[in-house]
Amino acid sequence: MTPKATIKYFWDVNMFTIPFSILQGIVFGVKLGIISFASFGVLIGLLGFHLFKKHEYYAYYNLGLTKVHLAKKVWFINIGIAAVMWGIYLIVGSCLNI
Repeated sequence: MTPKATIKYFWDVNMFTIPFSILQGIVFGVKLGIISFASFGVLIGLLGFHLFKKHEYYAYYNLGLTKVHLAKKVWFINIGIAAVMWGIYLIVGSCLNI
């Protein structure tokens, strides 16, 4: 495995996911922003990567990484990050009575 390639893919996909999720959080609230980061935002990130950086999939394929494998890794990492963010939101919300 090549963790550097996976990390690069993670950051490239989240370059599209994070702004979308922040916008969701501003418009619809923090809860939906966090949920969006873990779910629908990843789809937007994958779509953005496919539209703007599609040619990079050849390099990942040459390293033995398929689209599905990379997408699963990004999705699971984002779910983990969102779980931590959700926990912080609950702790801060309970302290501030939000």
